Amino acid sequence: MLFDSFFTRWFHIATIAIALISNTAAAQPYTEQVVGTLEAKGRGWNQIQFVDVESFSVDETPRYGTLSKTIFRGPELGFLVHTIFPPAWNMRMSQGGPHYHLFHEWGFTLEGDSVLYEAISPYQMNGKMEWKPKGGWLDRPPFSIHSANWLTGGLRPQTPYHLLIFEEGDGSLITIPRDGSMGDHYGPERRFKPDPYEPDWRKVKQWNPPWLVDTAHDLEWEPDREVEGRFVKWLSDDWQGGFRSRMIKIPPGWVPPEGGGKTYYKKANVMRYMLFGEMKVWQFEDDDDDVGTPVTVKEDFFIYQPPRSIWGYGEGPVTGVYGATWLEVIYAKGLSHGGGPIEQPTVID
Repeated sequence: MLFDSFFTRWFHIATIAIALISNTAAAQPYTEQVVGTLEAKGRGWNQIQFVDVESFSVDETPRYGTLSKTIFRGPELGFLVHTIFPPAWNMRMSQGGPHYHLFHEWGFTLEGDSVLYEAISPYQMNGKMEWKPKGGWLDRPPFSIHSANWLTGGLRPQTPYHLLIFEEGDGSLITIPRDGSMGDHYGPERRFKPDPYEPDWRKVKQWNPPWLVDTAHDLEWEPDREVEGRFVKWLSDDWQGGFRSRMIKIPPGWVPPEGGGKTYYKKANVMRYMLFGEMKVWQFEDDDDDVGTPVTVKEDFFIYQPPRSIWGYGEGPVTGVYGATWLEVIYAKGLSHGGGPIEQPTVID
């Protein structure tokens, strides 16, 4: 009887949520790359922007030598790419060598799996094998040696690899030859020669390991201390670097708590990627807009919140029958590490 009562109540709430969320406007996603904002200009307001990644066009020139969609970029540097790597078709392990970058990058496994080999020394023949399954988080600093394969072979990905990756720099890499000679420094698919050109890995004084998390097995959901009724998994939190990443989920029929209506950041940039479910996101013109326009976002939607743009909710449930889960990445300033501590969001009364 208790179970029946609970199920009936939950079904009733979910049914109401579905009806309300289905009556909202469909998001008008961008059909071209969203261009980020490094800092707000004056006292004007920016708008939250959306990309429906599933219907977004593929890159004319593929990145990483495979199917890719560059859905977001910085005005100067930085690219957010949704890419799919096919499974291995050749039973021989390819013999590509290790490399590193001069910039920070992060990635999240959306589907499938990947195998990375991580080294702590340029003189290693075999790095530590890291399996990156669905939900795998990677936070890679500059001067972090890695490769998709290694000299003596190893394991390969077993399924197609769907990756969301953001590179804070120009996408270039520096190779480390096996014979100890100077490497090469080139842009993606060798499309350009970087400036400055820095191919000599032997001048590097410090190598930095990455931070990897299997979010499905390494972390458990916990109550979000910032917003009642939400749940969170902490993936990265670099206070001095001004970089934070979390997974956030809200249950079916979720209604924001009192006082959780509208907030904004003065300097910070926020990227959100929908991993599961469906929810409403309100677009507000400015801080005097008390109604806003509700739009519905679902799995594989990218949501960009630039500085001085309002994130908030209107009346009624935010989610339908399945709830919603998303990846959230915050930069304190601009679109790269080094912006200092992340500010607290400003609440609009």
